[in-house]
Amino acid sequence: MRNPAYPIYIPLLCVLSACTLIHSPESRRETAEQIAAAAGFESRVIDTGEFAIQTWHHARLRGQRHLEIYIEGDGLAWRRKNRLSDNPTPVDPVALRLAGNSGSPAALYLARPCQYSDDINVKRCHAELWSSDRYSERVVAAMNSVVDHYVRSSGADSLSLIGYSGGGVIAALLAARRADVRELITVAANLDHRAWTAMHRVSPLDGSMNPPDHASELRTIPQRHFVGENDRIVTAAVLRSYLEQLGLEPDRHLHVIAGADHDCCWAKIWPELRQAAF
Repeated sequence: MRNPAYPIYIPLLCVLSACTLIHSPESRRETAEQIAAAAGFESRVIDTGEFAIQTWHHARLRGQRHLEIYIEGDGLAWRRKNRLSDNPTPVDPVALRLAGNSGSPAALYLARPCQYSDDINVKRCHAELWSSDRYSERVVAAMNSVVDHYVRSSGADSLSLIGYSGGGVIAALLAARRADVRELITVAANLDHRAWTAMHRVSPLDGSMNPPDHASELRTIPQRHFVGENDRIVTAAVLRSYLEQLGLEPDRHLHVIAGADHDCCWAKIWPELRQAAF
């Protein structure tokens, strides 16, 4: 039986989104800007009409025929175990660190709706977008619109989608609807969020799409999924559930990384993992 003592949208995600390290939205943005500047990235906000999505990309992105797109995790979803955050901007933007350590001129980072964004101030955001509806059609369509923008502006004709944590779910849902995805790569991603919530005995994300429901579109896409052997937030069992529903062999597509957990130390080891994945 699920624990009824807490609200329906999983206090577990407070752990996933680093609720123990509460910083102001301004300091969280400053952290991201420092990471982006160190990587030589340029900032741009893409307004999809529904959300204004923060992006950072390599200065030489234009003219790249293949884009390497990194998608951020769920961010600071919970402030405490019984209180949703009022701003999901991540404390530590792991996907941005991965992009920065890629060494690729084709690297493009996408934040999620409402992260780093004034949309919260103009009431375009509500807490369901980083809780029950974080992988909803509304969210995925907006992210897809941003990808379309960069495909047009760069002239690219193929993509690698790389998602960290919940960003891996977004990456998979994007891959399921696009014809230009060369490969799907995830890091610590809860790719079957029904199995994930069931494993932790918490309420399901009823407003969200689930990648295994798109098995026919996803099973033909080359993919590789990394998970930490010490990760207690997203375990290898969640990835196996996803792959088995796609009819893919976990031993071929799932890579359990010794010494890693949900947060540590993906950015440090990413150059080596990236070389193996691409």
